Amino acid sequence: MKNKANLSNKHPRRPLSELNLLDDFLFQEMISQKEDGEEFCRILLNTILDKPIRKVRIIPQMNVLGKDTDRHGIRMDAYIEDVSEGELLLKDTVDACILPDIYDIEPTMRYEKQTLPKRVRYYHGLIDTQLLASNVDYDKLQNVVIIIILPYDPFGKNRMIYTIQNQCMEDPSISYEDGAKKIFLYTKGSVGNTSQKLRDMLRYLENTSDEYVTNQDIDAIHHLVQKVKQRREVGIKYMKSWELEKLYRKEGREEGLEEGIKALVNTLQELGISEEQTIAKLAKNFSLESEDAKRYVEKYSGCEHSVSTL
Repeated sequence: MKNKANLSNKHPRRPLSELNLLDDFLFQEMISQKEDGEEFCRILLNTILDKPIRKVRIIPQMNVLGKDTDRHGIRMDAYIEDVSEGELLLKDTVDACILPDIYDIEPTMRYEKQTLPKRVRYYHGLIDTQLLASNVDYDKLQNVVIIIILPYDPFGKNRMIYTIQNQCMEDPSISYEDGAKKIFLYTKGSVGNTSQKLRDMLRYLENTSDEYVTNQDIDAIHHLVQKVKQRREVGIKYMKSWELEKLYRKEGREEGLEEGIKALVNTLQELGISEEQTIAKLAKNFSLESEDAKRYVEKYSGCEHSVSTL
């Protein structure tokens, strides 16, 4: 889903104390703390939706599989049920209960401007498949709101909030309420009549530090963030996640290096370049010792050279 360079500052590594809530690791740790995570999401939804939400239930990093095992599944960062008006009852008594609204909060540092609308459409479709049992009427389908929080402008209009809902194109005054809503939040946006509370909250999510604590709600979240960052097990987990990421990058570089060397050896062979010149070019282009370059030439000489086209 990434069309441009990742916007997150992962290199060089930042200490846990400097992570912001738009960073995937810190956000996931926040919502994985049972009571603290629910309070964090409750305050966040209060601010984003500008309405009181008294109680939420979270399923952190909920995985939703496609219809078949070979279909694209999704991993939602924070799957939240608003249970302010009453707890969800058992499915066999679904007609008698107040169904909660569903919220999926997705902060992301990835630049995916071109694919973002279709990714969100796919999320909506897969979430809906999980919500309605085969013997339940469509009017029991819960409202689903997907909230994407971004450090870049997804639509280029400098708005802090972009709310997307379906409507009749020929006559927008026609009511068409299907319960599906998308909210894109741009942390640096300035256009639109947004509340100061939301402006301050989005700035804090992107810059999670003392100087951006400007009201009681942000102060409450900041207290929860500090608790999470100071937990020893979270620090250990962050260290392990970094070591794992370094390993993946190393494997990726090695795999890329091998492919690059193989391609160059085959190309030089096709051009009739001598073995000595090929070794010299490998050593220069890939910063190899002569003996290592020679071993690569011996390894890949005679291999079929394939060229991929886009």
